[in-house]
Amino acid sequence: MPQRYRPGFTLLPLIALLAGCAPFLAQTTDDGAQVREPSAEAGSSDETRPLDATLAIAVFKEKRELVVLRNGVAEQSFPVQLGPSPFGHKQIRGDRRTPEGTYRICTIKPSRFLSFFWLSYPNEKDALEALEEGRLSGDEYRRIVQALESGACPPADTALGGLVGIHGDYQDPPRYYDWTEGCIAMTRKEDLMQLASLVQPGTPVVILP
Repeated sequence: MPQRYRPGFTLLPLIALLAGCAPFLAQTTDDGAQVREPSAEAGSSDETRPLDATLAIAVFKEKRELVVLRNGVAEQSFPVQLGPSPFGHKQIRGDRRTPEGTYRICTIKPSRFLSFFWLSYPNEKDALEALEEGRLSGDEYRRIVQALESGACPPADTALGGLVGIHGDYQDPPRYYDWTEGCIAMTRKEDLMQLASLVQPGTPVVILP
């Protein structure tokens, strides 16, 4: 069962990080096992629920914990697993690290991992730092920024990698160790289904060390 936090427990340092997350509603319907780049047209989603601006997600990598926040108050938490190189921010494609920073769910789609909440990694900060450090070309940087500005998911074929998200585990029993390529894997199917009932494209997600 998900852990319930005591009433009044707040994560105030996260509020400032999450305040700048604008709600984008771009969505695609491609299957997670056959990845293709989503449409760059903002607002092309068939999502009908109004965005819940009070809801946010925080992931604590060291604790392997995903926390659901409402109005900055932690309501419940779920155990998660990461990639086998969990420490430090994601730097390049294939390093099997989970990124750290403030993102949003840019689309939700079916997947062999039960459901896939695609995150907007790399964000503009990731792309700018990589450009300045020579880890990203100017063309790749422009493609990332253009996708983000349009409300689409960023491209996954640049030097920074991509297609990072929150998903489940198709194995039974599920794996209780770090096994992903850098994604955040919820270990229990019922936890994933509960999260799916709450989040939608545009929900902000902050990932902390």
